[in-house]
Amino acid sequence: MYYYRDKSVTIRPLEEEDCAAFAAAFAAQGWNKPEEQYQRYLREQQAGQRQVLVALWQGELAGYLTLVSRAGGPFAGKPWPEIVDFNVLEKFQCRGIGGKLMDAVEALASETSDVVCIGVGMYPGYGAAQRMYVKRGYIPDGSGLWYRDQPLPPMAPCENDDDLVLHFSKKLERRELRPLAGEELTPSLFAWFDRFQPVEKCWRKQDGQWVVKDIAFTERWSEGDYRELCALLRLTLATGGAVWGAFLDGKLKGFVSVEGERIGSRGQYADLSSIHVSADARGKGLGRALFQKAEEAGRMLGAQALYISAHSSVESQAFYKAMGCVEAKEYQAFHVEKEPCDCQLERPLEQA
Repeated sequence: MYYYRDKSVTIRPLEEEDCAAFAAAFAAQGWNKPEEQYQRYLREQQAGQRQVLVALWQGELAGYLTLVSRAGGPFAGKPWPEIVDFNVLEKFQCRGIGGKLMDAVEALASETSDVVCIGVGMYPGYGAAQRMYVKRGYIPDGSGLWYRDQPLPPMAPCENDDDLVLHFSKKLERRELRPLAGEELTPSLFAWFDRFQPVEKCWRKQDGQWVVKDIAFTERWSEGDYRELCALLRLTLATGGAVWGAFLDGKLKGFVSVEGERIGSRGQYADLSSIHVSADARGKGLGRALFQKAEEAGRMLGAQALYISAHSSVESQAFYKAMGCVEAKEYQAFHVEKEPCDCQLERPLEQA
């Protein structure tokens, strides 16, 4: 499984071979992080006590963080998860890897909690982390400094080492991804969904070359569009397909559908028939998470690739490119006839 994946960065769970590799990589930069620490993390991951998110940069181990189900320190006793032990190897810093790890772990935490916690050291080596957490909306809990897992009284002696910590928390939107059932696919499910997209530029194929054209229009679905959508999604389920919804604080903010019958001359494609995120929920990783569900559905169908007749706007195409989509090798005539301005794409599926 993957928590995140683009052309440069992959985020996945900890694997056995990572343990020695991380110990060696940190030792090479003068940090003492023994292999047994990662072996313990691996055992705790397997036992469901800790989730370890490992970042790779172009296939090379770059950093990690972990999420435990219950926070300590001033948050002990509350049902909130805590981000613990967050490190990016020095040679991979300043490439956005830390931010992507934080995006992934916050999304993971939001599946079970509306608050996530973190503690950060006080000496200058933690300066970049301190700034990042504040920019991401973390606020101090108000209990002051903690030293060696105890609150530090006024004027008490301490050392400014890794055990001197200020604790922060952040409010999260509760996030849920789940399959949708036919009976719930009614317009009322979309009461908080806003299909709004202002478009100014689109991709078009001209003399065999893809070019960006100035094409301006605005898309916003009507009540009739939602009724038609619900009927189509119910048909997808009735014919063996899959429909997944993404919810924030219990409100549907995104969905994806994959048809149950493979297409293509060799049945090589799974048909990703729709994927949309509400206008007010874009930029929160829901589209990427839904696309990964579509990939899972395609693999379960035994397809070699997803097929997408995709909106041609520059913004939509940037998303599909980030997901690893390329121009389809075999255009599907019924999709081209239905949406002649769409870009016909495919996403090769690596078999898990």
